[in-house]
Amino acid sequence: MSANNDIIIRSEGVSKRYVIGGEEVWALWEVTLDIYRSEFLSIMGPSGSGKSTFFNQVGALDKPTRGKVFFEGQSIFDLSESKQAWFRCNKIGYIFQTFNLISVMSALQNVTLPMVFQGASKREAEQRGIDILERVGLGHRLHHKPFELSGGQQQRVAVARALANTPTVILADEPTGNLDTKTGREIIELLRELQQREGVTVITATHDRRMITSSDRVVWIQDGKVERVQEQGQE
Repeated sequence: MSANNDIIIRSEGVSKRYVIGGEEVWALWEVTLDIYRSEFLSIMGPSGSGKSTFFNQVGALDKPTRGKVFFEGQSIFDLSESKQAWFRCNKIGYIFQTFNLISVMSALQNVTLPMVFQGASKREAEQRGIDILERVGLGHRLHHKPFELSGGQQQRVAVARALANTPTVILADEPTGNLDTKTGREIIELLRELQQREGVTVITATHDRRMITSSDRVVWIQDGKVERVQEQGQE
């Protein structure tokens, strides 16, 4: 558990149903979990276990069929669509396995885009973008486009973009999935450093067992249910 026991996200009886080929499939069933402010939490499980589905619920990317998700005490999906959009833009930074960078934009332009949507001036956005890219070790790659960057550098740009609007929570979906072993370790260390230095809550959905040693807690999901919660130092 985080040293700070302040709950930032709580899922309460979260269930998610899909209808596939006319058949009803419950990808999640009655998941209740508290996530603490400033902790590094990893959600782990085999493919099809429900970890990505749960990740999408707590990140307000997909609405539960049943149950509620609370952020700082507010039920996210009881908000209006516009307030949900504001929440996603301002409170959460998203990192995806496939980077999701805009190919025609430079690293700096990719990072400043969320700030523009938030209403920052061009000058303010560019200065903040430069500062963030320097923090993730890419101050010398500001004007390079994604195809001019390595996979690890692209993921660093994605991390910088997630930090653009100073989110409270970073959600990382398989952040090391498309990276080699060495680069994957560097990204894990970068996320851990950001969590410890800046106090953001980091939540990852991952197959990468190297995340275990970097996480404060690991939530193991199997067949749509929480199988166990592993605290740092437990086997």
